[in-house]
Amino acid sequence: MKNMWKIINSLILIFQILLCFLGTFYKHIAFGCGLGDLIWYGIMYIFLLTHLILTLRYRNQNDKLKIIATLFFTLLVFICLKATIWRGVEYPWNGKIFFGH
Repeated sequence: MKNMWKIINSLILIFQILLCFLGTFYKHIAFGCGLGDLIWYGIMYIFLLTHLILTLRYRNQNDKLKIIATLFFTLLVFICLKATIWRGVEYPWNGKIFFGH
């Protein structure tokens, strides 16, 4: 039970890493903003670096890991919604998960 938040936080971090790197280098994640998608990529990488730094800094403090995991899970859900059903008007959602083309 003590390591539960470490595991949850690690899973969120792994999914965030996969989303950033696969979405940027393997396929194109569409946010529906055209060239404005580059801003969203930057936001994703800033969230990833912040999450990684906070996780390494507070890796032995279970109460803070709970807050970090909750915060970044919420941000990850927002990014996933923004990349799917909340896409912009330039490339609206076509039913494909994440990838626009």
